[in-house]
Amino acid sequence: MASSAGHPGPVSPGTYWKRRFFVLTGVLAVVALVAYGCIGSSSSDTEQAANTTSSDDSSESPSGASIPPSSPADDASDAGSGGDADGDGSGDGDSSDGDGSKDSEDSDDSGKSEESEGSGGSGDSSDEGKSGEEDSGDGDSVPAPENAGDPCRPADVVTTLETDKSDYAADGKPEFELSVVNTADQTCTVDVGPTNMELRVTSGDDRIFSTADCVSGNGSDKVQLSRGVPHTETVAWDRKRSWKDCPDKDMSAERPGTYVLSLHSDYDTGAEGQVFRLN
Repeated sequence: MASSAGHPGPVSPGTYWKRRFFVLTGVLAVVALVAYGCIGSSSSDTEQAANTTSSDDSSESPSGASIPPSSPADDASDAGSGGDADGDGSGDGDSSDGDGSKDSEDSDDSGKSEESEGSGGSGDSSDEGKSGEEDSGDGDSVPAPENAGDPCRPADVVTTLETDKSDYAADGKPEFELSVVNTADQTCTVDVGPTNMELRVTSGDDRIFSTADCVSGNGSDKVQLSRGVPHTETVAWDRKRSWKDCPDKDMSAERPGTYVLSLHSDYDTGAEGQVFRLN
């Protein structure tokens, strides 16, 4: 029962424990609410992070989907570029730099190649000019004949040289035959004298005989040559040595051995040296 002074009176044990139970239940409810709020906040943060990641992926997907499918050739090109980039240990930027430097080197090499070709071309043209000068040296010195009395151009004359034997006995006298043919249409004149058409016999470096030594008169013998008609000159050698200064002595080339006959002239085109032996 309550006291008359307004203060609560003693509480029965049942009422006391009921109050304790309600207070404990309230505390547990408050703890449960706090715990639920913490768990819900954490779950909300996780979901928000997941949604953010999903939105980032979805925002990137459209840009990736906008790239058109590549053709097999592009794939092969990309694979090659990737291989170069991997081999160099660099990324796309390095690969593009490498391509740029390569293009620059290719252009430099192309420029050098063109310069070398240009210089080579000028060298060839200069060589051709020199060759033309060399080839036309004799031809330019003798103009093309217009009359039968005009000298033949050396380029239009072919000469051949022969010996009547290749081996001569001790008393054998060699005979040398010189043939001259004009290949031009115009009849022209060639000096077949012993001075202009010098026949020379040598043995090694030793000059044995020459038709130009000790020639009587001016040594000139001009003949007119029609096209394709050969003119032949025959020289008999008595096996004696000859001298440019024509000394007053007679010396025979009696030594057995090998000798060479050659033609020395402006018209010596085609004339090959002839080898023969004296016994």
